[in-house]
Amino acid sequence: MKFSRALVVLLVVLVAIPSPAMAGIVGEPNLQAYAPSNKLVPGQETPLNVVVTNYGGDTEYRQFTSSESSASLSDQQRAKLEAQVRSARNVRLTLKSGDAPVEVNTATLPVGDIPHATQREATFSTSVKENASPGTYDMTLAATFEHDESVRDNGDVQNEEDKTVKIPVTVVIEEAPRFEIVSVETTAQVGGSGTTTVTMQNVGSQTAYDSSVALTSQNSEVTFGQAASATRYAGEWGVDETRELEYETVVAPSAAVQQYTLSAVVNYEDEDGVPQQSKNRATGVTPLAEQSFSLDETDSTLRVGRETTVSGTITNDGPQTARDAVVVISSKSPNTNIKETEYALGTLDVGESADFAFSVEVTDSADAGQRQLSYTVEYRNPDGDTQQSKALLMNAEVKPKQNLFGVETKNGSLEAGSPETITLVVTNNGDETYRNIDAKAFADSPLALGDDTAFIQELEPGESTEVPLELSASASASPKTYSFDIDFEYENEDGERKLSDSYPVAVEVTESTGGGGISMPLVGAVLVVGLGIVGFLWYRR
Repeated sequence: MKFSRALVVLLVVLVAIPSPAMAGIVGEPNLQAYAPSNKLVPGQETPLNVVVTNYGGDTEYRQFTSSESSASLSDQQRAKLEAQVRSARNVRLTLKSGDAPVEVNTATLPVGDIPHATQREATFSTSVKENASPGTYDMTLAATFEHDESVRDNGDVQNEEDKTVKIPVTVVIEEAPRFEIVSVETTAQVGGSGTTTVTMQNVGSQTAYDSSVALTSQNSEVTFGQAASATRYAGEWGVDETRELEYETVVAPSAAVQQYTLSAVVNYEDEDGVPQQSKNRATGVTPLAEQSFSLDETDSTLRVGRETTVSGTITNDGPQTARDAVVVISSKSPNTNIKETEYALGTLDVGESADFAFSVEVTDSADAGQRQLSYTVEYRNPDGDTQQSKALLMNAEVKPKQNLFGVETKNGSLEAGSPETITLVVTNNGDETYRNIDAKAFADSPLALGDDTAFIQELEPGESTEVPLELSASASASPKTYSFDIDFEYENEDGERKLSDSYPVAVEVTESTGGGGISMPLVGAVLVVGLGIVGFLWYRR
């Protein structure tokens, strides 16, 4: 009984003792956002900087249960608790397009804690759609964070919450120039040069001023001169206007007939005079196939010690017209002399052919055999640039040395002491027709020429003619074979006067038969008569 009474007294005492304070501060963060530089341009990728400020929401001092009593808080204690419930922890920011024609290229960005009355910045990569209409748009910034919703007077957290808020961020899509590549064409061929024409259009909503277009090749086999890029001035560029920009282009011999990547960037000033740069535009260019020529040899026979003609036909196999074409011949042989190394072919359309001929001399010191002759075609392409083809090689046969004129005697003998007319058969062993041929003979004792010259009007290749010469041998000449020399001064098909080598001509001198001589008895009788006449005249004196 005493124990029960004591327990009741204890409970009454415990109830009578005041309980600890069970009230506190309730509140939340208030995040707001804006973009300090919020102007975007259609078709461009732009970094968008977003500033998030925590202004803090309203706070309330509240009892958490009906049985709780309020504690007495100082202003400093209350301010500390209010700051705690107004702070956002572990903030993650995600920018979304909202109603703006903008793509966000950046994922969620963590920015840490944002205490009350502080701010954080985050930069997002944005791309404005090409066809975006100028105007003002709201994008959405989703901020996810943690915060203490309520805190007791003693600082214990009553309730912790994860929260996501959506904050509008205003952006302005400006009127601006915007450029598109309409077409790319080139006259440049593999292994040559030409012009690449880039046609671009301002499809934006504003004029570009003082504009220029920089074109860059992404491959070393396609260059602009010796550089990877080149710039052309476009000036004031109005809305919907097009520009054709030409770039001198060089394509390496190792290049293929395929697309090579180019990129174009327009640098300009806006209507306020502020320098701007367009989005990088990628395109491709395909060089033309390498210019090709074929060689058809007509005559390529040479001869040691002689100037002969090599000839052939050059055909333009395309793909472009070759203007003012010239074929150039060369030889690595030191014993080969080429007087004129160029032959004009004129303008050759694709599939068109032209003949050529060169005079080539092989010196006497050369050996017979095969020689290689090289032909290249120099020409102008449709842009007027001088180009050169690959070498076209042709083997020429060099034949052994042969007299230019063949000389044979038709009647090659004469009697000592008796003049004879010797008939020479002269043959043109050359490869061209010779005209106005002056033959001149030279003889040494005991041979003598009554007339040492003859004239031949014309001899075609392989043609022969007879030339008479009056020749005599002295009566005292021994019967045997003698020779005299003859050479020819002639005019070739180029109108040049040339002198041949001297050719020996053999003649057989035979012993005198006496049919036309004076006998010794007759000579004695004449002497006797003569002496008698002299004696008679002496006596009469």
